[in-house]
Amino acid sequence: MKKALALLLAALLLLSGAALAEEEGITLRFIRVGNDTAETNFWATVIEDYEAANPGITIEYISGQDQDAMLNTMFAANLAPDVIGGGIASLPQRASMGQYIPLDDYFAEWDEGSDMVERVLQNGYYDGTLYALGYSVTPYVFAYRIDLLEEAGLEVPTTWEELKEAALALTVRDENGVVTRAGFAFPMSGGNMVEYDVFVFGNGGLFMDEDSNPTLDTAEALEAFEFLETFLADVNIPYDNNDINPFLTGNAAMTLINNVALRPILENEEYAGKVGVSAPPTNGTAATFCGCNMLFIGRDCQHPEEAFDFITFALSPEIELRRAEMLNVPVVRTSLLEEYNAMDPYNAVRSDCVQNGISMPATVWSPQFMTIRNELIQKVLFGESDPATALSEAQEKLEEEIEFL
Repeated sequence: MKKALALLLAALLLLSGAALAEEEGITLRFIRVGNDTAETNFWATVIEDYEAANPGITIEYISGQDQDAMLNTMFAANLAPDVIGGGIASLPQRASMGQYIPLDDYFAEWDEGSDMVERVLQNGYYDGTLYALGYSVTPYVFAYRIDLLEEAGLEVPTTWEELKEAALALTVRDENGVVTRAGFAFPMSGGNMVEYDVFVFGNGGLFMDEDSNPTLDTAEALEAFEFLETFLADVNIPYDNNDINPFLTGNAAMTLINNVALRPILENEEYAGKVGVSAPPTNGTAATFCGCNMLFIGRDCQHPEEAFDFITFALSPEIELRRAEMLNVPVVRTSLLEEYNAMDPYNAVRSDCVQNGISMPATVWSPQFMTIRNELIQKVLFGESDPATALSEAQEKLEEEIEFL
């Protein structure tokens, strides 16, 4: 990794020298989180169209496995990219370090800004300043097997109690009592266990108050754990959310899942007409987790107006609809919702999940929250601690770590 970053830095120095030698033309360097083939191919079409429409501007696309490490190296060398496509988790830390430039003035002059879905737009704010525009949202949806529910004579669950009833009814065990088909698949470990967050949000809870204080230890969070403890062990096939969800292989009847991650089973002919999507069952509050990738302008950008123009091009109606078709992600412009919803029977559900979506806490202590929240969930699910004690200890630990930030 160190060797790769050194090579990257050397290449950037060469490129910066070449740029200074150019008498005409502008080159904007663009890096985004991830390097998956589907989205890489999508961005290739965007860049091709933008360059064709803007002679004299070249978009240099940069990709890599570890975006954070790459960005740290580039910012340290004062050679950060002009446009950065990153997750919401990066916003508080990098904005507070001055690595992203404010976009308020540019946004005020963009006559299409009012068309942004408000929930998505708000994700780009930190400490009252707009630093990014969301371009790709990933709501967690409730996926279920239509055929299995029909065979059992059950309706699609919309409440916690209905979920529990259906999960118990749809679980299949072998002769030794081992679950071979989960009634409801829920991860026991993972990188960012937002599946638990969905239950907290659906119970009216949040993890941060209006003053940006952490609120891990709440009645809503405790009730979410207590509910899961009443049935999860009897209906689940344990898995890590970094691995394949059992639902995708036909080994679960229901699950909570990232909308994009659901795509393989939706495209699998074996399950054609057998998979449905709805908003997650709740305990009274319509809410789910929704991730958001956003476009930022780096502090070293010498052409911020052109960089913002590229960002707005990437959010234009034509590109938005292309992204929806190629990547199966919801649109982020209000005027496109009707057309997007008509593209697929379940797109209206996806749109609603974006409207009701809640992201990670927009605060500098978000990374610490994620680590401590994951530890908390695993302690409870593996029986190492009771929920009340685990929540109290997690709250105390997070508050202590925040004091040293």
